[in-house]
Amino acid sequence: MGTAEKLLEFQFPAKSENLSTLRKKLREVLEDCSPSEDLLNCVVLAVGEAAMNIIEHAYSDVESGDIILEIEKQDDSMVFRLTDFAHRKTREDEMNSRPLEEIRPGGLGCHIINEIMDEVQLIDCDSGCGNVLQMKKIITKTEAKKD
Repeated sequence: MGTAEKLLEFQFPAKSENLSTLRKKLREVLEDCSPSEDLLNCVVLAVGEAAMNIIEHAYSDVESGDIILEIEKQDDSMVFRLTDFAHRKTREDEMNSRPLEEIRPGGLGCHIINEIMDEVQLIDCDSGCGNVLQMKKIITKTEAKKD
């Protein structure tokens, strides 16, 4: 395994109004790494959904705090790490999406994330943070970049 190259570390308040800034930062960093506009859009969607889930579920309405997004390039993969400092620990079984045949608003974030990303996992963190969500996307060079 090669070495990881850190592309971004971005800390922001866990408020929905900051998601547009997060998406903008993602686009700036990934523009040169993504082989296609479609892939770029999908990754921005998945990371944005994950951040929104942190805002809604880890912090909810009773707590405020920050989220740190880290992006690393590792060989043919991009690794996205979202760290929160919420008091509530998220469990793996809470990250399941509802059945798709249950048609109603909301609740599809985990499904979208799992469909787009190649690996999604919660990572144990020290007592200084609440949750760390790591997502990995394999970036193939076979797709031609669309202009």
